Amino acid sequence: MNVGILNYDAGNIYSVYNLIYNLGFTPKIISNKSEFKNIDKLIIPGVGSAYRCIENLKKNKLFDLLSDNLNSELPILGICLGLQIFCENLYENGEANGLKFLKAKVQKISQHNKFNIGWSKVEFKSNELNSIFINNKDFYFCHSFSIQELDKKDQKFLEGHIKFDQKVIPSVIKKENFLGVQFHPEKSQINGVKFMKYFLNI
Repeated sequence: MNVGILNYDAGNIYSVYNLIYNLGFTPKIISNKSEFKNIDKLIIPGVGSAYRCIENLKKNKLFDLLSDNLNSELPILGICLGLQIFCENLYENGEANGLKFLKAKVQKISQHNKFNIGWSKVEFKSNELNSIFINNKDFYFCHSFSIQELDKKDQKFLEGHIKFDQKVIPSVIKKENFLGVQFHPEKSQINGVKFMKYFLNI
């Protein structure tokens, strides 16, 4: 199986690459439209500025390519910022329009410049995920912006969340061919390996 990893200057590409490779799959780094051929699944890592990320996607003609592959046969995994870009509006380092697949905003977790860095327990809604992560549901998070004001129509796609600073933070969203997580599987040790296996077997 060929697993594409989108390169748009948003970090953690090689951590994800190594995880996929060690699981016995064939990772392929994709930096432009011509490299998008012959992949069976797509992973969008994400660390960095949302505004710059959207700029890079558009500059490399990947923004429309992602939009065209929504509601398609291609399974897509978005990690952290790679999840957030599928929302309508993002406000990190400037205002940017996302892919609008999810009707929501990406805003600061807190007005007090708080970061969520470290391990948090994910409360899964999905019976399938609860059966995989029976005793340990801890995953590694590293972010200061999160999905907020998720529309009621999209709330039914919410598969998991955490609680941080007295807020519910959407952490797993599964809609059509898209699976998005706010945490980092590539940094979540054994649970990250389990989650990546789950995505690759979808």
